[in-house]
This record gives sequence, structure tokens and C-alpha cells, in this order.
Amino acid sequence: MLKWLFGSATDGAARGEDCVWMSHAARLKGLDREVGVLAEAERSVLVVALTLAVLDELEAALAGRQPSRCADLFGKEALRERLSTAGSVTIALSGVLGSDVKAPATDGVDILVVGRNDSRAADEAILGFADALGPNAHIVFHLSLDDPLLKAFGGTLVPMLEKLGMTEDEPIENAMVTRAIRNAQEKRSG
Repeated sequence: MLKWLFGSATDGAARGEDCVWMSHAARLKGLDREVGVLAEAERSVLVVALTLAVLDELEAALAGRQPSRCADLFGKEALRERLSTAGSVTIALSGVLGSDVKAPATDGVDILVVGRNDSRAADEAILGFADALGPNAHIVFHLSLDDPLLKAFGGTLVPMLEKLGMTEDEPIENAMVTRAIRNAQEKRSG
């Protein structure tokens, strides 16, 4: 009965910890590497941009992967078709996504979101899209210390990370970091 009322945690997409890169350039390089690994493993990859400018940057950074571009609502059916194709790479604007998309027939979809919104509600819409794809979907948000939401942390964090020997091509992935980002979103929107 509880499962019927509240659903099951396994019904939706798997959620990874936020990936924080030291710089914007490092994030783009890291995304390119990750997209390559996932596509070679025959998983469809959807890279989500929050703005048109970021969508254009992603198209340039992932050009070697020949991504399909979905920047408006007219591309929704094409988006679904691409997500059903194993090993495909698609970049899309977050506003195009909707929870009305049916789960594609594929072994898995990896959703890599570039950045976080100031508002958690906007991120929840992206998570709703991922959950609609079902348990074979996996979603991770990729941020950089250059992002407006994290600018306040970057000034003190970068020197400390460099002293610890961390390089630019290593992301920070930790549950504490993900919680801190969500708290920062709440402060900015509340």
C-alpha cells in the first residue's frame, strides 16, 4: 500500500552526486571524456544545457561525438527517438524536457546536466524528466567553481584543493557537496 501511495525509489532514475569541476574549461573536457566512455558502452547520452549559450558551447565541445541538437519543443519526438538509440549523443535545452516523455527502449540513458539553476524547482523539473525515463536512467549535475551558484565557494576552495594536490581534470563528487549546493539554492531563492 505504501508503495502505491508514495511510489518506489527504484521506479525513477538513479541520481549521482553532483560533479564539481575547478573550472569551466575542465568541466567541458571532463564531459567530453565521460560522454565518450558512455557512448562506447552503448548507453545513450543526453547532455542538458540550461541556456542557449551553454548549448552552443556544448555543441562545439562535443563536436567530435557528432551530437544531435534539440533546442525547441518541435524536437521532442526526435529527442525520444535519439534516446532509444544505443550509443547516441544528444544535447538539449532544459526547457524542452518534460515528464510526458515515455521511457525509451534502450539499456540505459545517462543524463548529464551542465550547471544548476538558482531555483531548486527548475532542477526538480529536470529530475522529473529523468524519473519519467525509469530506473535505467542515471542523472548527474556537472558544475564548475566558475558557476554563479558556486562563485562564493571558489575563492577559498581552489587554493586549498591545489595545496592538496588536486588537478583541474579531477571532479569533486561527494554527498556533502551535493547538500551544500542544494542549501545554496535554497538561500538564493528563499
